[in-house]
Parts: sequence; C-alpha cells; structure tokens
Amino acid sequence: MRRIIAHAIRGEAKIAHEAITRDLAEKFDSFPIHERIPPHLTLKRWFELDEQGVDALYKTLDAFAASQKQSHYSLSGFGNFGEGVIYVDVVPSAKMLQSEVALLDVLRKVEGMTFDEFDKGSDFHFHATVAMRALKPFDFNQIWNYLKTVPQPDFKMKFDNIAVFKKPVDVWEVERIWELSS
Repeated sequence: MRRIIAHAIRGEAKIAHEAITRDLAEKFDSFPIHERIPPHLTLKRWFELDEQGVDALYKTLDAFAASQKQSHYSLSGFGNFGEGVIYVDVVPSAKMLQSEVALLDVLRKVEGMTFDEFDKGSDFHFHATVAMRALKPFDFNQIWNYLKTVPQPDFKMKFDNIAVFKKPVDVWEVERIWELSS
C-alpha cells in the first residue's frame, strides 16, 4: 500500500485549504483535491513497505516525535511550480527546516524505505497543493489570474505533528499522527 509522511494541516487553515480546492474544482473543473487527501505538507513522498517495514517505520517515528519540539511556519499566499502545480506557499522556520532534515536522516535507516529526487531535506520547498496538472489538466493562466483576485491565505501555524497517510484505494487517509513535544 502506498504511503506518505506528512504534516497534517489543522484548524482554520485546513478549512481554508479545503475551501480553495473546492472552489477551484467547481469553477475550473480542476482535480478535487479536497475529496482525495486531507490538507497536508508532504515531508516524505510516497513509498511502500511490507509489514515489518511499517513496524520499523512506526518505531522510528515514535522515537523521532518524542525527540522533536514543535516549531512554526506560515501558510502565506500562492505559488507555483511552472504551470503544473499551484499551491499555498509555506514559509518555514529554521527549526522546522532542521526537523525535516533530521526526519529524512532517520528515515534513511528504515530498511526498504525508498527515496527520490524530491526527498531532499534542506532545500525542500514546502507547499500545500491546490491544483495539480498531473491529476487533471487545467488552464494555468485562468486559475492563476483568479487566485490573484481572492483573499490570500495568511496563517501562522505550528509544526506540531507528523502523520502517515495511506492510500488503500483512491482516497488518501490518515493512518496515524504523532504529536511533537511543546
């Protein structure tokens, strides 16, 4: 089963993210992200592990979460990767960036864990996707121009959790959340 490791976006920011993706899906027929995966920041892209690997991953995340303090970040405005991805931008704190690097370091010790060119750590660009061409084609300029006319997201957030999401069929769901120390 496919999994990702993410930070679950919660509270008002979660509601706002779901509203944005719903609005774009209704107005521009973009992919309804809000129906397929909870709002999140990806920390480790998809992978598959056998039962032993998942057990090892959970033990690793138990120890990691216990060793990490909460930090902060902002969800602020919109950004894009070319014309293929539009997202709510993230301004991470230095501590959040350190946590991401440390997380990837400990994940590299989990037997069977795979990594790709996007699992970079220190130069990773955190973002919360609102439209993605790989999921369904859309008119980038139309959506981008529209997003310039709506209130820009601006949330001060706590980086307070790490979650494993799983995709048993077509919809991603939270499998487990680890809370970070305050």
